[in-house]
Amino acid sequence: MLETIGKYRIERFIGKGATGSVYLAADPFSQRDVAVKVMEDRPDANADVARLQQRFFETEAALAGKLRHPHIATILDAGAENETRYLVMEYIEGGSLAEHCDPETLLAVSKVAEIGFKCCKALEYANQNGVVHRDLKPANIMLTQDFDIKISDFGAAMVDRAEITQVLGVGSPAYMSPEQIQGETLNFQTDIFSLGAVLYHLLTGRRPFTGESVDELLQQITEIDPPPASALRHDVPPALDAIIARALSKGREQRYASWEEMANALEALLGAESGDTLGLTEAERFNAMRRLGFFKTFSEVELWEVVRQASWRKFETDEILISEGEYDAGFFVLASGMAKVTARGELLNIISVGESVGEFSVIRRNGQARMATVSATEPSWAIGFSVEQLEAMSDEVRARFNEAFLGLLIDRISLISGRLLHALQEKKIAAP
Repeated sequence: MLETIGKYRIERFIGKGATGSVYLAADPFSQRDVAVKVMEDRPDANADVARLQQRFFETEAALAGKLRHPHIATILDAGAENETRYLVMEYIEGGSLAEHCDPETLLAVSKVAEIGFKCCKALEYANQNGVVHRDLKPANIMLTQDFDIKISDFGAAMVDRAEITQVLGVGSPAYMSPEQIQGETLNFQTDIFSLGAVLYHLLTGRRPFTGESVDELLQQITEIDPPPASALRHDVPPALDAIIARALSKGREQRYASWEEMANALEALLGAESGDTLGLTEAERFNAMRRLGFFKTFSEVELWEVVRQASWRKFETDEILISEGEYDAGFFVLASGMAKVTARGELLNIISVGESVGEFSVIRRNGQARMATVSATEPSWAIGFSVEQLEAMSDEVRARFNEAFLGLLIDRISLISGRLLHALQEKKIAAP
């Protein structure tokens, strides 16, 4: 049993994969748990297998620190010690989607749609960074303890501008696209096909393509369309049947032309069944927030971080968001509806969707009482942030909030200046 490898202290054995053993380890510098995959030399392996394993290791090592997305398992480090090669990855405790491909453990349809949406956003990000996964399957989509997803195992990935030789013909046969089987040039649409196969399996408990032999399986993938998922599970809506059928099209020209297009199709199916007590799923909150002007400078990766920290609340007409004279700190961004700002009973401002209120308590941090009251003028949704929630976010995200605050401050100064100028002009006109 290894005790250490590199700077990492081995805690226990987790499991064994095709290319090596995985251990739970402690990183003494970041003081967090990590997963260390130790690549094992196999004396009994032939030269082709050994070369393939070496390519997989080199591909994942090349991605260390490069794919930072909340729905991609981060490769943190790679190295070699005494001829032992190892990869250090984010530790994810919660299993994989393979556990929910059995007819007895299927997920709700709305949850599958949400998983599909998150995979689209993660794989879109990877593709923007020149990466095509090429081996997407339920076992490579990990589950966190709070049932979020992380795409893992990029060993088979195709990487643009990589300083390593790419391996052709890799992937898991049941989820491979026709062009993978036929040895054609690949792009992101091979992952779209594989994601369609994964969603089909999650919905029905059956792979879309089966065969008594590998040859029969590959023939089905290239020549035969599977029955719609709704034929095997009656609560699958026609719209989801259509999404999966398009993703599983034999020709790339019939599939979605972009990850965004497929994500938008899945967005319409996101439901409240797997959401929080307010009936909003994480994906629905993400979509609502990215449409708001306040968050226009946030990248998608940064916005996912905000989604996880934000608190959503619905306010009825005349319900108070912020009370004049109170000493609490935090602010709201209005997601829907409208609110008014008053001080000593006088109307100061009207707040529309995408604007924030209460941010001065966060900017000042001086413990002063609130100077105004904010109340809803109609049923409204507001996204709340406490000081503690802001401080829990990364430096990059806090910088984005400061940019947004500065933009709002400039807009409000311009508005006040315009009102003052208008008042002065009216006074001048009215003077005898």
